[in-house]
Amino acid sequence: MNKTKPNYKIENELKGLGFNFVAGLDEAGRGALAGPLVVACVILSTDRKIYNLNDSKLIASSKRKLLSEKIKSQALDWAVGISTVPEIDRFGIQSCSYMAFERAINSLKNSPDFLLVDHYRIPSQKIPQRPITKGDRISVSISAASIIAKVHRDELMIHLSSEDSFARFGFDRNFGYGTRKHLETIQDTGPSPLHRKNFIAIDNNHQTVLNFYRTNKKEKNEKSYQPSQASI
Repeated sequence: MNKTKPNYKIENELKGLGFNFVAGLDEAGRGALAGPLVVACVILSTDRKIYNLNDSKLIASSKRKLLSEKIKSQALDWAVGISTVPEIDRFGIQSCSYMAFERAINSLKNSPDFLLVDHYRIPSQKIPQRPITKGDRISVSISAASIIAKVHRDELMIHLSSEDSFARFGFDRNFGYGTRKHLETIQDTGPSPLHRKNFIAIDNNHQTVLNFYRTNKKEKNEKSYQPSQASI
């Protein structure tokens, strides 16, 4: 098992090539059954390093929140982009991932000159980019984006769980993901408007049917999602 934590190696290499505003991007909530998809975009300073960054899923919630605040205060720039549940239902999760990536990039005050993206290549994006598999465990910029996206989305789901119409689903504990209790509640009471219709269906026997992997496989095969040849 590779225990190496994210570092500044890629960012420093790109800075040596003249890229001074390298942005890391990552998403949170892709596999959730309910709630929006959140993408964060972060431009870190290579001169003012932030330590103890990692894949947000490997960091305790309390520490993750502190790191999120530290990243926001020390980063050269950061922003989030969101795709809503109605958008996910209409366009599918992959298109909405790209949509949220673009929204996060466009919300930055400083225009990045290079993008480091966790796993994906963003179609039609003119800024040079590099997709990195498990990038949140390799690049500090992607790791920082992972943390901000996760904290932002968790806080949003906690807020939604306080509303009477959503309280029974326990979004403050499951954050919209398919835990056993969450699935049982969907079966007992039916889904809410916050649930993704193309991720969940109730069959004739009132059993919860999960469509996520089927939807994902279909979208990966659609030609409209092929990466742009203009990006690197």
